[in-house]
Amino acid sequence: GRTLTHQETPGLGDKIELAKSDWVLDFNAKQVASTDDSHWFVKKDGGDFDQFTGATITPRAVVNQLRTSIVKLNQNFSQIFALANACQNAEQSVDQTSDVVSEVNNDN
Repeated sequence: GRTLTHQETPGLGDKIELAKSDWVLDFNAKQVASTDDSHWFVKKDGGDFDQFTGATITPRAVVNQLRTSIVKLNQNFSQIFALANACQNAEQSVDQTSDVVSEVNNDN
């Protein structure tokens, strides 16, 4: 996942943004063993991930949230991916809307 928007202090916490820093790429291909996996903390807390100079809160929050989210996703993988795909439903809605618009245009 990528951060889409944030309100972090420019020059400090904004390094979670790929355009500002490649820090987020440190998560690529990493696995989480458990919610207390010692690797999945910032270095200041004994983990493997760098914090930013002058900013520990933002990287800590990102690492902590990813760690817990990945564990929960892995624990519920089958159930999550058995759910209906909302994107398909949205596309079907678009198709149905197009059909309705076509019918209205044909009537005029």
